[in-house]
Amino acid sequence: MATREEYIEKLEAQLKEWNNQLNELQKKGNKQSDELKARFNEKKGELEEKRTELSDKLDKIKNSGEDTFEELKKDTESLWENVKDGFSDISSIIED
Repeated sequence: MATREEYIEKLEAQLKEWNNQLNELQKKGNKQSDELKARFNEKKGELEEKRTELSDKLDKIKNSGEDTFEELKKDTESLWENVKDGFSDISSIIED
């Protein structure tokens, strides 16, 4: 099981990677038809909200003690999965 510090590092690295991926997807999204662009931008907005929420959870974990870490981690894992799913959704729009 990852320690609190390892988990924070892992989450920070993943958020940074997702930011880079989103920038690349945006470049591809800009080249799509108007209909696909609209779908892309809608999903991108949803994804950005989830990513922001995940970043907020990360801040809470950073400021938490070991006693509340496990509880926050459970909430974060669920949100993490939602963000991963969001990237799958947005990627599928670009590939259509």
